[in-house]
Amino acid sequence: MTSSGGGRNQLEGARKPPPGRLPPLPIAAEPNRYALGDLERETGVPGRTIRYYISEGLLPPAYGRGPGATYDLGHLARLQMIQMLKNQHLPLADIRQRLSDLSNSEILALLNIQASPAEDTWRRIELHPDIELHVRVRSANSRALERAADLIVGLAQPVIERMEAGE
Repeated sequence: MTSSGGGRNQLEGARKPPPGRLPPLPIAAEPNRYALGDLERETGVPGRTIRYYISEGLLPPAYGRGPGATYDLGHLARLQMIQMLKNQHLPLADIRQRLSDLSNSEILALLNIQASPAEDTWRRIELHPDIELHVRVRSANSRALERAADLIVGLAQPVIERMEAGE
């Protein structure tokens, strides 16, 4: 597509919005994408087998084609689940049936994989205007963590006092 100046448009296929309208925002790509080699390395499954699983309906198709094709976390989790079920000596037809009834999040839960980081709560302790201690707060170890933070603060105080005194 060419612009009115006769040169090639920087965004291929992009069109100018009608007057008075803003162009649509681009859709962000999924952050966790894998090349075929990444899947091979992470799962130990050869690329040829991964392509076979796609052709047999055990995995959804890749995003794109050829060497630039990418895969997502769902592909990775499904490959891990396939390996687990194969280790139980299930035939591929049974594996396909089991996987067809499961969403990616259900497979991740079965594999006990956390797909997104847990929410962290941080406590900031200012020891000096230029020195801070940041402590991640988790309910499971809060007593031990409080004692450790108190000990660190106590040990840091003499060092900070010496620093302020110019020693």
